[in-house]
Parts: sequence; C-alpha cells; structure tokens
Amino acid sequence: MNIAFTSVIIFVILAPGFLFRLAYKSSKLSVNNPERNLLNDLTWAILPAFILHILFIFFLELVSKYYVNFEQLGNLIAGAKTDDKIESSFSQIKEFLYPIFFYNLAIFSFAIITGYQGRKLIRKHKWDRKYRYLRFSNKWHYIFTGECLDFPDVPDHFDEITDKIINVLCSVNGENILYTGEYFNYYIDKDGNLEAIHLKYPIRKYLKKNDTTENSNYEIESRYLVIPNSDIVNINFRYLSLEEVDISTLTEEEIDNVIDGGEIS
Repeated sequence: MNIAFTSVIIFVILAPGFLFRLAYKSSKLSVNNPERNLLNDLTWAILPAFILHILFIFFLELVSKYYVNFEQLGNLIAGAKTDDKIESSFSQIKEFLYPIFFYNLAIFSFAIITGYQGRKLIRKHKWDRKYRYLRFSNKWHYIFTGECLDFPDVPDHFDEITDKIINVLCSVNGENILYTGEYFNYYIDKDGNLEAIHLKYPIRKYLKKNDTTENSNYEIESRYLVIPNSDIVNINFRYLSLEEVDISTLTEEEIDNVIDGGEIS
C-alpha cells in the first residue's frame, strides 16, 4: 500500500491532538518555543488524540450501531499485503464514507472547543500561576500584568495591585533617558521576544554623566508613548496597592503630610 496514504491515515488519527493544542495555545499567552521540534509536537498530539478517540468510540458504540473495525484500520496503517485485504479495506471505507466523515468532523470540532475551553478553565482558576507545569510560554504576560506576584515563591498577591508604574532606562544617541509612566500595553514578536513597551502619561528625564544638578522631569505632551526594545537598557516594574482614604478620617498632621508630598504611615 502507498506510504503516502498510510501517512494521511496517521495524520487524520492524530489531527484531534494537533487541533486541541492549536486551540489551547491560540492566544497571546503562548509564543513559539525555539526548542520545539517534530518529536515534541508528536508527543503533545498523541496523548489528547488518544483520549479523545477513546471517548468518541465509547460514545459512538453506546448510542449507535456503528463501531470501529480495528482490524481494517490496522490494515490501512500497516499496509495490507494481499489484494483481497486491500480491496476489503477500501470497500469498507466506501461503504461507510459518510459516517467516517461525520465522526472525524465531530471529533475535530470537539478537540478545538475542548482546547479553547481548557485554556479558559486554567486561566479562570489561576492554575497556571499556581503550577509551573501549566504556565504559558509568554513570560512577559506574567511580568507586565503583575500575575507573577501569584507565583508560589513570591510573597505578594496580584489582586492587591491597583496601579502599575514602569521605569524604562533607554540609550538614545549616546544619552541615557529615563521614561516613567503607567503600564498600558506591550508587544512581542512570534518567538516571544519583547518588541516595544507602551506607556500611558509618560514622563522623561535625561540622566547626564558627571552632572550633580537635579534634572527635572519633563511631562511629554502625549497621552501614550511607545518605546522600541532596541532603545531599552533595562526595565523597572512597580506594582502599587493604593487605597482611597476619606479625608474626614485624617488628622491635621496627616493632611499636612499629604499636602507636603509625604506619605501617611
């Protein structure tokens, strides 16, 4: 039997696993892994495909008169040696063409839905933050959103964040410039490398060498600023937890402290 036909049969059998993985990773949370290869893809496709086929075969035999003829399937995969077996295999495919088509259509659709819902379930219950094995490959998402604070080895909590301030040290034409602003967005390429940072209400400050004078902050006349990664030297993240306070509950000393730019202890 033609090896190309055998390859098609194997691909159709494994397709639910590939579709499940594709739907599961079809978001900004997942990026290409440079260490990924064909063996990894096959490994991650075989297990979900195997589970889905078992469920669908069980359901098929439970609610209908149809069943999977594994002997004929084995002949198609391994390649039948005699003409009568080849003819019998193709004869059964022709006879049950429509049931086979709708079986595969149903399992393909279910694989896509399951992959998508699986990702939503993990995100809803925050399992990707609790368990490293379930964590998505886009590390920048956890850093910029502050979800990294929910990692088991971090003492803070994401739910306490009210504001995210980012300090970006850049080198532009030989000068060091510090940009400060609220986090708005970030951009990555297909491999997960940082391309740019998007700040809101940005402030700029030049850091000159051997300059002991106080360099004032310059409020940029723009609501948003995009900084390309090629200019970035380093990034500092500040996750703030601010709480509204009723001024009527403050003492005169605390009010004066706030007016003077101090902090309430």
